[in-house]
Amino acid sequence: MSSPAPRRPSVLVFATGGTIGMRRTDGGLAPDPEFPDILEDLVARICLPLGVEARVNHLSPAIDSANADADTAPKIARAVRARVRTQRPRGVVITHGTDTLAYTAARLAFELGDLGVPVVVTGSQLAHGEAGSDAIGNLTLAIRAAVKAAPGSPAAIAFGGELLPAVRATKHDSIALSAFRAELPPAPGGLGVPPAPAGSADAAPAAPARVLAFRFVPAVTADDLRASVGGGPHGLVLECYGSGNGPMARPGMLGTLRELCAALPVVAVTQCATGGVDLGRYAVGRELAAAGAIDGGDMTLESAMGKLGFLVDRGHGHAEIRDLMLQNLVGERTVAVA
Repeated sequence: MSSPAPRRPSVLVFATGGTIGMRRTDGGLAPDPEFPDILEDLVARICLPLGVEARVNHLSPAIDSANADADTAPKIARAVRARVRTQRPRGVVITHGTDTLAYTAARLAFELGDLGVPVVVTGSQLAHGEAGSDAIGNLTLAIRAAVKAAPGSPAAIAFGGELLPAVRATKHDSIALSAFRAELPPAPGGLGVPPAPAGSADAAPAAPARVLAFRFVPAVTADDLRASVGGGPHGLVLECYGSGNGPMARPGMLGTLRELCAALPVVAVTQCATGGVDLGRYAVGRELAAAGAIDGGDMTLESAMGKLGFLVDRGHGHAEIRDLMLQNLVGERTVAVA
């Protein structure tokens, strides 16, 4: 009796919504009800010459990425992990709307950092049926990258003909087909995703961590900073000037920052595209550090928010979060070698 033929390797394409699956209507772009069938056909045609099977799943309900919330990326991660466990694909491609794609991709880099299967996130600036659409090109690049990448490769974004590290990428153009860029390559020496704290549950937390950002501008006051946490977020990322400066001489600012840092983890990143923060460089930066702000190094805003939310949701305590935010886990920040 002959043994059954070995199953061909597969790629999982997980569609979550976004412009790629829309069509033009009298009321503007809206989800295309025929897109599930169209995507099945597109993916099958891309996979055929690669010698892999196509497995297409959909997030239900699909989301407009502008409406992404604190649980969007964790929900996608849980769904992907469950399907990888049963389907055992060679790679995973996630389609997503471009508005918050960089935030979701950065969070997924941590959520799925131990998956052992390449994860590539993509989308499009133009709907799949539009003239000159980038949908097929981006999807093709993503599938090829997911299939050919080595197991355990860091999460990536496939867009505009480029493959970008998810933890270094940001959306920089609202119109151009090359909408995303990464100013830096992944930082070497990533330690990997740490194990969950002892006693923490594997299930999703009852209320996902909400991490907000607050940007320093010349007119800001201590009351503005305090108001930014009025809704009870679980973490805060400060977008600082230059190498980690802020208006610490403003009345009440330093005291307010001390209060916030005692109550929740606060991470400082730079508003600049490159360079990162160094809270020890200027006296003002040292005041930030002394108040309890965590030095975010050269992490992007998206990466800092994704990492902080991931660590809070995993149940790490305040001291552990500070320690882990200073480390390079999946290529998100450069760490100086002593």
